[in-house]
Amino acid sequence: MERLFDPLSQRQTVRLTVRTYTPAFSSLWILCVMLFICSTQSAQAEGSGRIVKWKDEKGVTHYGDSIPTQYINRENSLINRQGITVKHNKPVESASNQEELAKIEYAKSEQAKKDKALLGAFTNANEIDLALERNIQLDKIALENLQQERANHQKSLDTKKAIAASLEKKKKSVPTELKTEIAKEESLIEGIDHKIAGRNDAIEATRQRFGDDKKRYLLLKSQAGKTP
Repeated sequence: MERLFDPLSQRQTVRLTVRTYTPAFSSLWILCVMLFICSTQSAQAEGSGRIVKWKDEKGVTHYGDSIPTQYINRENSLINRQGITVKHNKPVESASNQEELAKIEYAKSEQAKKDKALLGAFTNANEIDLALERNIQLDKIALENLQQERANHQKSLDTKKAIAASLEKKKKSVPTELKTEIAKEESLIEGIDHKIAGRNDAIEATRQRFGDDKKRYLLLKSQAGKTP
């Protein structure tokens, strides 16, 4: 709308200008609207067309629009309309599983430290055998002393038992003091046997420990040799 001044009539007049859209412009506008609607519907269809895949406690695979509550923390996958996995969700670890994983990681860390110390302590497997002999040497000496001590007490016990048997054979009573000494010798021998068993266990444990170290050492060396 425009306001015009007519000098002849000394009046203002109003002229209305009507603009019309050309057919080409109108078609383009309609096309844009249709494309927008189609793209929106396509996106909505694609989103609603996704399905979820999961497994139950028996390992059976299931498909659906959503995961049941009891399986939310299980491993699952999101699949689109074309059957392509667009997202894979790993299972949520429980507190007990996390604690177990932490223990495993700690054990690995400790083993790595032991391996490093083992490789640093020996240059070859023969050195491990020599170290074993050095470590059990004291136990061997102690064992020999115990065995000798036992033999002495056994000899004393045999002598006292022989005296008691001789008296009984002669229909004589065995003195109480002799009976006490026999019981004492038997008790001492029993205690020595217990100590001997302990020394033997200690020697066997040391042999086992160094044997395991030797196997581990050879394994680490072989793995190092295969490393490019």
